[in-house]
Amino acid sequence: MESQRLRFCEAAMACFSRKGVAASNLNDICEEAGLSMGALYKHFSSREDLLEAILQLRSERRNAMLRGETWLDLRSALVNYWRELQGLPFWREFQGVSDWSEQLRKLRLQQARLILMQIQTQLEGYMARGEINPPFDLARTAQLVSIIFDGSSTGIRSSGELHIMLEDLAAYLDFAVGSREVQSKRRPG
Repeated sequence: MESQRLRFCEAAMACFSRKGVAASNLNDICEEAGLSMGALYKHFSSREDLLEAILQLRSERRNAMLRGETWLDLRSALVNYWRELQGLPFWREFQGVSDWSEQLRKLRLQQARLILMQIQTQLEGYMARGEINPPFDLARTAQLVSIIFDGSSTGIRSSGELHIMLEDLAAYLDFAVGSREVQSKRRPG
Protein backbone atom coordinates (compact mmCIF):
# COMPACT_ATOMS: atom_id res chain seq x y z
CA MET A 1 0.00 0.00 0.00
CA GLU A 2 1.33 3.42 -0.95
CA SER A 3 2.90 5.40 1.92
CA GLN A 4 0.34 8.24 2.19
CA ARG A 5 -2.59 5.88 1.66
CA LEU A 6 -1.31 3.66 4.48
CA ARG A 7 -0.74 6.74 6.64
CA PHE A 8 -4.39 7.75 6.21
CA CYS A 9 -5.56 4.22 7.07
CA GLU A 10 -3.43 4.13 10.21
CA ALA A 11 -4.59 7.64 11.18
CA ALA A 12 -8.21 6.59 10.70
CA MET A 13 -7.72 3.53 12.91
CA ALA A 14 -6.12 5.73 15.60
CA CYS A 15 -9.08 8.15 15.44
CA PHE A 16 -11.56 5.27 15.50
CA SER A 17 -9.85 3.85 18.60
CA ARG A 18 -10.04 7.21 20.37
CA LYS A 19 -13.42 8.56 19.27
CA GLY A 20 -15.24 5.66 17.65
CA VAL A 21 -15.95 5.08 13.98
CA ALA A 22 -19.17 7.07 13.75
CA ALA A 23 -17.77 10.08 15.68
CA SER A 24 -14.56 10.36 13.64
CA ASN A 25 -14.72 12.60 10.60
CA LEU A 26 -12.36 13.14 7.69
CA ASN A 27 -10.96 16.33 9.25
CA ASP A 28 -9.97 14.33 12.36
CA ILE A 29 -8.26 11.76 10.17
CA CYS A 30 -6.36 14.38 8.15
CA GLU A 31 -5.20 16.07 11.35
CA GLU A 32 -4.08 12.73 12.81
CA ALA A 33 -2.19 11.90 9.59
CA GLY A 34 -0.67 15.38 9.36
CA LEU A 35 -1.86 15.59 5.76
CA SER A 36 -4.35 17.77 3.90
CA MET A 37 -7.90 17.00 2.84
CA GLY A 38 -6.68 17.30 -0.76
CA ALA A 39 -4.15 14.53 -0.13
CA LEU A 40 -6.89 12.37 1.36
CA TYR A 41 -9.11 12.86 -1.70
CA LYS A 42 -6.17 12.07 -3.96
CA HIS A 43 -6.22 8.54 -2.47
CA PHE A 44 -9.87 8.08 -1.45
CA SER A 45 -12.96 9.30 -3.26
CA SER A 46 -15.11 9.10 -0.11
CA ARG A 47 -15.20 8.07 3.54
CA GLU A 48 -16.59 4.72 2.38
CA ASP A 49 -13.57 4.28 0.11
CA LEU A 50 -11.29 4.87 3.12
CA LEU A 51 -13.29 2.36 5.20
CA GLU A 52 -12.94 -0.17 2.38
CA ALA A 53 -9.16 0.34 2.34
CA ILE A 54 -9.02 -0.23 6.11
CA LEU A 55 -11.09 -3.39 5.78
CA GLN A 56 -8.76 -4.60 3.03
CA LEU A 57 -5.67 -3.75 5.10
CA ARG A 58 -7.01 -5.66 8.15
CA SER A 59 -7.95 -8.60 5.91
CA GLU A 60 -4.46 -8.76 4.43
CA ARG A 61 -3.03 -8.73 7.95
CA ARG A 62 -5.41 -11.49 9.06
CA ASN A 63 -4.71 -13.65 6.02
CA ALA A 64 -0.97 -13.32 6.55
CA MET A 65 -1.27 -14.24 10.24
CA LEU A 66 -3.68 -17.16 9.97
CA ARG A 67 -1.28 -19.74 8.65
CA GLY A 68 0.30 -22.71 10.31
CA GLU A 69 2.34 -25.74 9.35
CA THR A 70 0.56 -27.70 12.09
CA TRP A 71 -2.81 -27.41 13.80
CA LEU A 72 -1.08 -26.09 16.91
CA ASP A 73 0.59 -23.37 14.79
CA LEU A 74 -2.76 -22.32 13.32
CA ARG A 75 -4.45 -22.42 16.72
CA SER A 76 -1.68 -20.24 18.13
CA ALA A 77 -2.07 -17.83 15.18
CA LEU A 78 -5.84 -17.63 15.81
CA VAL A 79 -5.27 -16.86 19.50
CA ASN A 80 -2.62 -14.23 18.63
CA TYR A 81 -4.87 -12.61 16.03
CA TRP A 82 -7.71 -12.60 18.56
CA ARG A 83 -5.40 -10.91 21.07
CA GLU A 84 -4.49 -8.31 18.42
CA LEU A 85 -8.16 -7.55 17.74
CA GLN A 86 -8.70 -6.89 21.43
CA GLY A 87 -6.16 -4.07 21.06
CA LEU A 88 -8.39 -2.48 18.39
CA PRO A 89 -11.35 -1.22 20.41
CA PHE A 90 -13.08 0.14 17.32
CA TRP A 91 -13.12 -3.14 15.39
CA ARG A 92 -16.60 -4.36 16.42
CA GLU A 93 -18.10 -0.92 15.76
CA PHE A 94 -16.28 -0.82 12.42
CA GLN A 95 -17.81 -4.15 11.42
CA GLY A 96 -21.26 -2.85 12.32
CA VAL A 97 -20.73 0.37 10.37
CA SER A 98 -19.53 -1.60 7.36
CA ASP A 99 -22.89 -3.40 7.29
CA TRP A 100 -24.58 -0.07 6.44
CA SER A 101 -22.79 0.01 3.11
CA GLU A 102 -23.65 -2.51 0.41
CA GLN A 103 -20.14 -2.24 -1.04
CA LEU A 104 -18.47 -2.85 2.34
CA ARG A 105 -20.88 -5.65 3.23
CA LYS A 106 -20.07 -7.43 -0.03
CA LEU A 107 -16.35 -7.03 0.63
CA ARG A 108 -16.73 -8.45 4.15
CA LEU A 109 -18.68 -11.46 2.84
CA GLN A 110 -16.11 -12.05 0.12
CA GLN A 111 -13.31 -11.92 2.68
CA ALA A 112 -15.21 -14.24 5.04
CA ARG A 113 -15.50 -16.81 2.24
CA LEU A 114 -11.79 -16.52 1.51
CA ILE A 115 -10.79 -17.03 5.14
CA LEU A 116 -13.12 -20.04 5.44
CA MET A 117 -11.50 -21.57 2.35
CA GLN A 118 -8.04 -20.82 3.76
CA ILE A 119 -8.89 -22.48 7.09
CA GLN A 120 -10.54 -25.44 5.37
CA THR A 121 -7.50 -26.00 3.14
CA GLN A 122 -5.23 -25.99 6.17
CA LEU A 123 -7.54 -28.36 8.07
CA GLU A 124 -7.40 -30.79 5.13
CA GLY A 125 -3.62 -30.97 5.50
CA TYR A 126 -3.79 -31.45 9.27
CA MET A 127 -6.37 -34.20 8.84
CA ALA A 128 -4.28 -35.94 6.17
CA ARG A 129 -1.32 -35.97 8.58
CA GLY A 130 -3.48 -37.32 11.40
CA GLU A 131 -3.20 -34.22 13.60
CA ILE A 132 -6.94 -33.71 13.78
CA ASN A 133 -10.06 -35.83 13.49
CA PRO A 134 -12.95 -33.37 13.11
CA PRO A 135 -16.44 -34.50 14.12
CA PHE A 136 -17.90 -32.81 11.00
CA ASP A 137 -16.96 -32.45 7.35
CA LEU A 138 -14.18 -29.92 6.76
CA ALA A 139 -16.44 -27.13 5.47
CA ARG A 140 -18.55 -27.27 8.64
CA THR A 141 -15.46 -27.60 10.81
CA ALA A 142 -13.96 -24.45 9.22
CA GLN A 143 -17.27 -22.66 9.89
CA LEU A 144 -17.23 -23.87 13.50
CA VAL A 145 -13.67 -22.58 13.97
CA SER A 146 -14.82 -19.21 12.60
CA ILE A 147 -17.92 -19.14 14.82
CA ILE A 148 -15.88 -19.95 17.93
CA PHE A 149 -13.37 -17.25 17.02
CA ASP A 150 -16.01 -14.58 16.35
CA GLY A 151 -18.06 -15.51 19.40
CA SER A 152 -15.08 -15.37 21.72
CA SER A 153 -14.18 -11.92 20.38
CA THR A 154 -17.58 -10.72 21.56
CA GLY A 155 -17.33 -12.55 24.90
CA ILE A 156 -14.27 -10.64 26.11
CA ARG A 157 -16.19 -7.38 25.94
CA SER A 158 -18.64 -8.58 28.58
CA SER A 159 -16.38 -10.67 30.82
CA GLY A 160 -13.17 -8.64 30.79
CA GLU A 161 -11.24 -11.79 31.75
CA LEU A 162 -8.74 -12.01 28.91
CA HIS A 163 -6.60 -14.87 30.28
CA ILE A 164 -9.62 -17.12 30.86
CA MET A 165 -11.02 -16.35 27.43
CA LEU A 166 -7.72 -17.18 25.72
CA GLU A 167 -7.48 -20.55 27.48
CA ASP A 168 -11.11 -21.27 26.60
CA LEU A 169 -10.60 -20.19 22.99
CA ALA A 170 -7.69 -22.60 22.53
CA ALA A 171 -9.62 -25.46 24.18
CA TYR A 172 -12.77 -24.84 22.12
CA LEU A 173 -10.76 -24.71 18.91
CA ASP A 174 -9.01 -27.99 19.77
CA PHE A 175 -12.33 -29.62 20.55
CA ALA A 176 -13.95 -28.32 17.33
CA VAL A 177 -11.32 -29.90 15.10
CA GLY A 178 -10.82 -33.08 17.13
CA SER A 179 -7.21 -32.26 17.88
CA ARG A 180 -5.22 -35.46 18.47
CA GLU A 181 -3.25 -33.71 21.21
CA VAL A 182 -6.47 -33.10 23.13
CA GLN A 183 -7.67 -36.66 22.56
CA SER A 184 -4.38 -38.09 23.85
CA LYS A 185 -4.68 -36.02 27.07
CA ARG A 186 -8.19 -37.28 27.87
CA ARG A 187 -8.34 -39.92 30.53
CA PRO A 188 -10.24 -43.10 29.73
CA GLY A 189 -13.72 -43.41 31.15
